[in-house]
Amino acid sequence: MGGKVASVGNINVDLAFYMSEFPGRDSESLAEGFMLSHGGSAANFAVGIARLGMPCSVVGCVGRDLFGRDALEALRDEGVGTEGVLECDLGTGTVCVLVEGGMRTMVAWRGANEMIAEAAKRADFSGCRLIHIANVPKKAFQEVMKRKGGAMVSFDPGGGARQFSPNDLAGVDFLLLNEEELGLIGGAQAALGAVGAAVVKRGARGASYYSREREAHCPAFAAKAVDTTGAGDAFDAGFIAAALGGRGAEEALSWGCGAAALKIQKRGAREGLPTAKELTDFLDESR
Repeated sequence: MGGKVASVGNINVDLAFYMSEFPGRDSESLAEGFMLSHGGSAANFAVGIARLGMPCSVVGCVGRDLFGRDALEALRDEGVGTEGVLECDLGTGTVCVLVEGGMRTMVAWRGANEMIAEAAKRADFSGCRLIHIANVPKKAFQEVMKRKGGAMVSFDPGGGARQFSPNDLAGVDFLLLNEEELGLIGGAQAALGAVGAAVVKRGARGASYYSREREAHCPAFAAKAVDTTGAGDAFDAGFIAAALGGRGAEEALSWGCGAAALKIQKRGAREGLPTAKELTDFLDESR
């Protein structure tokens, strides 16, 4: 597979409604804005790390429909390789995003994403320096781990964290997750028995890095939250780009928090993802 990084997981279309208040059950609220955009954790990460200068390809699935064609075109426009994307008869995954006060609530239809394990089984990971696995079922995760070769692995379990125990995570170099997901897996100490490092995203309280050798912490950067959709994916891209670039834990956390801070200032999962220059300029100005 072309590129030094492969990103495995969801490719979605996001239908975002910007609300002053959520509707109650059996009622209606008018949206103040609407955006149709591209999303999916793996696709967001791939775009994020590509903008930071790291060649990346996606392994995932789309439907043979208009949304699928548009999703692939959007990835290619960002320089992301799509040779590992499987096209299937299920419709392209779609997410309804309700955003109120910058915070988002989502309703997801997986659609073609149900076939991720098959896409992983067919993918060629040879030549990959790192494989990023984002919010996939355990079967797909296991398929990648069997076939990763000498590549490093970063894993963000997302909402699927409850499927995994520390014993499932052997071979993961970077486990990236929020505090709730870390609790579902069993906590930092339990995870560190299996993974190289656990990176905990704490939202407005920044992020922390834990390995058997050290800890590091980074506060969040001040930023007005317009839309938090994709903030975790932005963090992952910033952190991994810095780590692959040879930066230490503190600086990698700073890159992750900085990328997330820039992303949340714009609507949509990808619109605020920074380039390397935008991110380094932001970090320099924030010091």
